Amino acid sequence: MPRFSINVSFMLQEHAFLDRFAAAADLGFAAVDIQFPYDHPPEAVARRAQAAGVEVVLINLPAGDLAAGEIGIAALPGREAAFRAGVEQALAYSRALGNRRVNVLAGRLPDGVSPVTCRAVLTGNLRLAAEAFAREDVTVMVEPVNGVDAPGFLVQTAEDALDVIDQAGGANLALQFDLYHHQVMRGDPVPALERHLPRIAHVQFADAPGRHEPGTGEIDFARAFAALDDLGYSGWVGAEYRPTGTTAESLGWFAPWRAGVG
Repeated sequence: MPRFSINVSFMLQEHAFLDRFAAAADLGFAAVDIQFPYDHPPEAVARRAQAAGVEVVLINLPAGDLAAGEIGIAALPGREAAFRAGVEQALAYSRALGNRRVNVLAGRLPDGVSPVTCRAVLTGNLRLAAEAFAREDVTVMVEPVNGVDAPGFLVQTAEDALDVIDQAGGANLALQFDLYHHQVMRGDPVPALERHLPRIAHVQFADAPGRHEPGTGEIDFARAFAALDDLGYSGWVGAEYRPTGTTAESLGWFAPWRAGVG
């Protein structure tokens, strides 16, 4: 049976951020993902998660100026100092929150810069992050992001991510696999899960198209979740979608697992 977490940055928007941990627990989740916890002191976030009794599974490294449309800086020439500062900030949060996974977003290819140059920057930054987090026994993940939602994103497929992971060479580097992004780029995610599962440290999902809850698009979630079980995946599977109504109203897919019969 998959172990489901819920992303408290992407979901539970009905609640103030620090209230979302208790809301997640009330809905039956034992764990949460956080995209960017950095608007709140790490100790405050940790207290609310601990009070709710939920495990923080992962956080993202700071990803640049989100309001300006940045979605990652790890591959951007000239932003290496900002990336190093983000590693230090994420380390402080991981120490407080206890998460064993951090996610790195490569970012969009800047105008006039070659992909080769950006991949070299990304490889160097991943090596630095892997070394820093290895001392804390934390896995550093690379997440592909589809090029439809994020035109120009450097790492758009699992193969792209694994290529830069292999170039960086850190033993604690792994793939973060989102069924939604894969479906948009390549279709059916199950063959990719079968191919890459030994290198996947975390799974996330939303239906496609639309990035809403399961049942609103074309992904066969019963098959995908069964495949994770059959393949022996023991990690967390994170809900990261935009509910079409309230978060609670979107959880029909979760009811069998919450009841222990999924």
